[in-house]
Amino acid sequence: LEEELAAKNGGAAPAAAPAAASGSYKLPEIGDAAFDGWLQGQLAASAADVKDTDEFRYLTFSEIPPFTDAHKSLMRKTLTPELFAQLKDVKSSKGYTLSNSIQAGVLRPHLGVGITCGDEECFELFKDVLYPVVKGWHGFDPATQTHKSDLDPTKLTFPDDIKEKFGTYVKSTRVRAARNIAGYSLPAGSSAEDRLAVEGVLKQAFTSLPEPLQGKYFPLGGLTPAQEDELQAGGYLFQKPGPMQLLGAAGAGRNWPDGRGIFHNESKTVLCWCNEEDQCRIIAMENGGDIKGVFERFCSLSNAIKTAAESNGKKLMETENLGFLGTCPSNLGTGLRASVMVVLPELNKDPHKLEEICAGFDLQPRGSSGEHSAAVGAKWDISNKQRIGFSEVELVQKMIDGVGKLIALEEELAAKNGGAAPAAAPAAASGSYKLPEIGDAAFDGWLQGQLAASAADVKDTDEFRYLTFSEIPPFTDAHKSLMRKTLTPELFAQLKDVKSSKGYTLSNSIQAGVLRPHLGVGITCGDEECFELFKDVLYPVVKGWHGFDPATQTHKSDLDPTKLTFPDDIKEKFGTYVKSTRVRAARNIAGYSLPAGSSAEDRLAVEGVLKQAFTSLPEPLQGKYFPLGGLTPAQEDELQAGGYLFQKPGPMQLLGAAGAGRNWPDGRGIFHNESKTVLCWCNEEDQCRIIAMENGGDIKGVFERFCSLSNAIKTAAESNGKKLMETENLGFLGTCPSNLGTGLRASVMVVLPELNKDPHKLEEICAGFDLQPRGSSGEHSAAVGAKWDISNKQRIGFSEVELVQKMIDGVGKLIALEEELAA
Repeated sequence: LEEELAAKNGGAAPAAAPAAASGSYKLPEIGDAAFDGWLQGQLAASAADVKDTDEFRYLTFSEIPPFTDAHKSLMRKTLTPELFAQLKDVKSSKGYTLSNSIQAGVLRPHLGVGITCGDEECFELFKDVLYPVVKGWHGFDPATQTHKSDLDPTKLTFPDDIKEKFGTYVKSTRVRAARNIAGYSLPAGSSAEDRLAVEGVLKQAFTSLPEPLQGKYFPLGGLTPAQEDELQAGGYLFQKPGPMQLLGAAGAGRNWPDGRGIFHNESKTVLCWCNEEDQCRIIAMENGGDIKGVFERFCSLSNAIKTAAESNGKKLMETENLGFLGTCPSNLGTGLRASVMVVLPELNKDPHKLEEICAGFDLQPRGSSGEHSAAVGAKWDISNKQRIGFSEVELVQKMIDGVGKLIALEEELAAKNGGAAPAAAPAAASGSYKLPEIGDAAFDGWLQGQLAASAADVKDTDEFRYLTFSEIPPFTDAHKSLMRKTLTPELFAQLKDVKSSKGYTLSNSIQAGVLRPHLGVGITCGDEECFELFKDVLYPVVKGWHGFDPATQTHKSDLDPTKLTFPDDIKEKFGTYVKSTRVRAARNIAGYSLPAGSSAEDRLAVEGVLKQAFTSLPEPLQGKYFPLGGLTPAQEDELQAGGYLFQKPGPMQLLGAAGAGRNWPDGRGIFHNESKTVLCWCNEEDQCRIIAMENGGDIKGVFERFCSLSNAIKTAAESNGKKLMETENLGFLGTCPSNLGTGLRASVMVVLPELNKDPHKLEEICAGFDLQPRGSSGEHSAAVGAKWDISNKQRIGFSEVELVQKMIDGVGKLIALEEELAA
């Protein structure tokens, strides 16, 4: 960086910069030492690929990868040593190889498909791998079956009575699919030239749309901050894929953001993404239930792209047996997803029953946290399940017919129950708890046996069971948590029968880490006693996660905002560069259980103390508490639009697996003041999540509000004869050991165009200030519009004032360096 500045001031570009950047590509660590070593050797031995960039390398595998137990993809199950040897030297005319095609599936073991295509030739060249993958994913055999397309919206049957019902129950409708142009490479293998050529064809297509669909194309690299904010607020902006994601690992993020962009019409009822996963993602949508009108717009978009391609002597990528082609084999055939957001209060009372009904109509329901989760406000996302083997018209018609029948059933239940829950619902729900499948037959069998043998727990509900492990779990290679590394057979035997006065056990504590192997911590606490009872496991976990040893160190708290140093010149710079500021942490009240172990009584008691706290806030912070179960659709939409609404945790998430989603939404709610500069979540991960925020860079003002919130909760607890959960060595206590100490995250969204040119360099600089930068897709990703989320890295061992001060000082220095580079 010093040499860059010196060279810049001399008017010349730094000679060493390209060489330095060329080493920025880093392989992910799989967590298997032998496999990681093999990967490093393959990278070192791989010859340069013409598609390589400074920040991305394509590997050339010299042998079939020695897959680990963590690799679950269909590619891994299909690729034999014989197939690898047969295809390893095959290359398309665009230069895409088998190694390129399987790279994402090799580097990211969790992927389900595990293979990508870099151009249309791949589907023929690598069909011996691809066809079995397609058959395994879709249940459709491209070697023997053919696919048909039908984009004639007049063939849809959408009678007026059904349309009227959709208008009442359906809140929004969307149809999307991908289109790719033959002769140009797909994003995972694209050259810079092909990417720009695709963009040119698409821009031509956008000019030929009929009047209601006409709009504007926004190149991703040319967005103003205002345009970016507007697109991001509406959920229209796509981000650079991170290195841990499918597209990032496959090479689709190279040369970002060149040749990428977003098109939309004025009313934002049609949208196109250029050169994201595919060359063009077409999206037609609107509020309400006019599925036929939305599908008509979708077909107009598809036809316009087809016409533009043909006028350039090209055609769309499409074959008789695979339909429309794309980067990922999961989106072949129609590649179409037609979905509605539909409100079904009666059917929502039993999510598993709703899923069973949808399965009979070939529909896929998603709750508020994705598949297999309940829906806040009873608002379900319901879409077609199939992609290939049926035409577009057939799939949309299935969705119309199925959702129409669901609405009819909803009305039957409502009329029958007179607004009450159906009598059979509790009995149906009682058997609804299902263990996740880890993918290891022996371990999954062991889990089922443990569930069957586990005695009832007083904390169990109809949809959630706590397991009692009779022995230390036989962890698989996929289990990576610090809990797994700490828990020995001796420790398990010592602690397995220990129980807190609230009834929380070691088995309760490790359940999420046993059921969800990917978790990094792997242990939760159900009440404050856990931190003492299970400290022989917890303390090493805390030390491993935070680098802080609670057995020998102490933590200090300081919530005095007057101690912050925030000079006027720095404040002025923050006002220019910082777009928004946020400070958040958790607070829990001693004597009541934490959400992962909470009883219904404790949950409601916590809610009562917090509601009392909210009434005692000073005037600028006074506001309203919204019980989650009592939200009107309008209130829910408003909170969701602002990003203020939290959802029921799904069974695949930490909190869902730990039991924090029981009795949803009872005892949960959201508080905010009128200007929404303070926000509190009641009984989500912790009893209370405090958030202070505002647009702009007044970090001191935001921290003052945060401290006022914390003090109000402390005062309310004490007036009820309680106190906050806090100890000298662990600081503020909470459900997950990752958020101990201050549990505080003070962050700013700051625009740094010069430093954004080298994300890895920006990360190195931030590390020197103990700051954590996040790009648009999280850690280790670039930032669209150069807007970075920068926050304190530590949580424990430093006071709140010290951590906020570090953030002020570090961001101040980053802004100064940004101005030097700009000058």
